[in-house]
Amino acid sequence: MLEKMSLKSQFILSFVLIMTLSLIATIVTYFGGYLLFLKLQYEKIYPANYYEKQIPAMEEEIKKKGVSLFNETEKPSLEMLIPSEGVLYQIMDENGSRLYGTEEGKLIKSKEDLYDKINTTFAMNGRYVKIVPIFDSQGTLKGAASFSYTLTPHYAREQDKMWIMPLFILIAFSPFLYILLFTWLFSKKLSENIRKPVMMLIDASRKVREKDLDFHIEYTANNEVGRLCQSFNEMKNELKNSLLAQWRAEQERQEMVQALAHDLKTPLSVIQGYAESLLDEPSGDLRKREKYLRIITDHARKGLKLIQEMLYASEMERPTATLRITPVDLSSFLMEKKESYEMIGKGKEIHFNVEVVYEKPDQAICPVDVEKLDRILDNIVGNSIRYTPEGGTITIRAQVTHDHVRFTICDTGKGFSKKDLSNLFQKFYRGDQSRSTKEGHAGLGLYVAKKMVEMHGGNMTAFNADKGGACVEFELYFNGGLYTSKKLPKT
Repeated sequence: MLEKMSLKSQFILSFVLIMTLSLIATIVTYFGGYLLFLKLQYEKIYPANYYEKQIPAMEEEIKKKGVSLFNETEKPSLEMLIPSEGVLYQIMDENGSRLYGTEEGKLIKSKEDLYDKINTTFAMNGRYVKIVPIFDSQGTLKGAASFSYTLTPHYAREQDKMWIMPLFILIAFSPFLYILLFTWLFSKKLSENIRKPVMMLIDASRKVREKDLDFHIEYTANNEVGRLCQSFNEMKNELKNSLLAQWRAEQERQEMVQALAHDLKTPLSVIQGYAESLLDEPSGDLRKREKYLRIITDHARKGLKLIQEMLYASEMERPTATLRITPVDLSSFLMEKKESYEMIGKGKEIHFNVEVVYEKPDQAICPVDVEKLDRILDNIVGNSIRYTPEGGTITIRAQVTHDHVRFTICDTGKGFSKKDLSNLFQKFYRGDQSRSTKEGHAGLGLYVAKKMVEMHGGNMTAFNADKGGACVEFELYFNGGLYTSKKLPKT
């Protein structure tokens, strides 16, 4: 969950979690330390007033022994009674002078001071001192005993102090330790959340530098880093598409040059051969010379046509290619085209049918690019004339609606093969053997026609008629390509 959040939210949530978990852990630790103290109390640790509570028993013993305590022979028995680890004692005379004991130094300044402090407890040098009087059998004050102690916890054994004290110090400072611990854990997690996509970006940058664009950054978090990775993927895809487009353009240029060189080879070879023959026989037969010149002219025209097709195809692929929309009377335009096509197909006695259907009577004028429509029809009908047998029929049908005109051109030839239907509109495609021609062509006619149709916002399709023959259908939108390509039902 943390990984998918924004960086700001990750920092805030990490801080809140660090403080919350540290507080909870501290409470648990302090409670555990309290239970541990209760368990160790009187076993390993004595409470602060442990030795203070033993003073009354030692005071009672002092009163029993009385003046006999002035004799140092009582010292061993007295020290057995007094715990040496927690209590210091001193036996003094009536003037407060030290006789013996574990407490060094003078506690009482004078006899009067002794009288003032008998049966009292006072503080001295960070310790508490209890003065117990010593009387003789007649009740006369002969001296006193002092017991010095501190009100702090004590350890039952010195060895226990070696581990108990560090343990409780650790418990006391546990809040800071928990803050450090959770800060380290969450900073590590936060660092990993950022490091993972950053390493992906670094690796992706290396691949881009090495021109390897076949990768995708698999990081989809909806945060700043995720959006950065997404932007990097989009940039990579755009770069890849741009490079592929450049590569395809370069490939197409190479193919165009190769195709042009291949197609020009035959007519240029023929022109060269006949020209050399004319040079070899400058005063030859006039009819023979006229025949040679006609052949040279025909092949020169073929070569020029190939070059024009290449140039026109290149022009169509430029992003600056535009339409020149003008109003045209479609019926008159198609009738003129019919007359020109009849002249071309006169040698094969091909019959042409032209039919124009209007959705409304007032739609006779259509806004299209006449020059491009003329070339589209020439390329399609030219193919149909080439492949229609003698005495065949070519039908041109136009359906005009409020926003587009659809053309359907069908012939009575052999139709398209499966290979033709799959590749018909590809650049340099020349068709299979069933529709080949001895005249030769660059394979750009239908490709160029389709590009022009797409500039009008339409689409071009090819199919075989139910009764045989090839059909090509396309539509031109009157708004000059502002409409997207639409698939219209066949009629």
